Amino acid sequence: MRCRSEILEEFFAAFQETLWRRISRSWERAELQDLRRIAAVDVAYRGELALAAAVCWDLKKHEPIEEKWFACEAPYPYVPGLLFLREAPPMLKAIKLLEHDWSLLLVDGHGILHPRRIGLAVMLGLILDKPALGIAKSLLVGVEGPGDYWGPVEVSGEVLGYWFKHVDGGRFYASPGYLLGVDQIPEIIKDLGAGYPEPLAHADKLSKRLARSLPPRS
Repeated sequence: MRCRSEILEEFFAAFQETLWRRISRSWERAELQDLRRIAAVDVAYRGELALAAAVCWDLKKHEPIEEKWFACEAPYPYVPGLLFLREAPPMLKAIKLLEHDWSLLLVDGHGILHPRRIGLAVMLGLILDKPALGIAKSLLVGVEGPGDYWGPVEVSGEVLGYWFKHVDGGRFYASPGYLLGVDQIPEIIKDLGAGYPEPLAHADKLSKRLARSLPPRS
């Protein structure tokens, strides 16, 4: 007899595939004319506690204008390709606590650069019905194309995202989460400061700092 978690994971993988077939037919492209306020969200852990930090960032002032967080027990174990089961619930709660309006969501996780093209950023953008961009530190799928500071990432010959060089010499990977075209990504990253997006770096540091203050729970 197969275990309950294995059956559940198969179901959600099939759900991702079905969801992509549906939304890819009617994917509207948002024209981002005002990128003054950006939302960014990341999750850090303290034992089995997950802490999601959401930030509303003013790009012109280069500083946060609002910070919110939400902590809970991690809803699900980490499963490659099904990260949304673990991190989307606390991320969504934290984002919804933001009182300021924002025009673009940055998510620490993949968008369509995903085995089933439904990464964490796709799920959150779809639920919120707002433009979302996935920013990840490693690849799940894809082949990196050439470039000095940035270049394409292809899956089966199709460009689904881009790699960008980090200031520390590493790379990060950006792909559409929702309501964005792949071709918009280089310009968006440029508008965000050309390196690893500062709003997301701030959310990352904030989540880690707050998580350290939580009593660990195993």
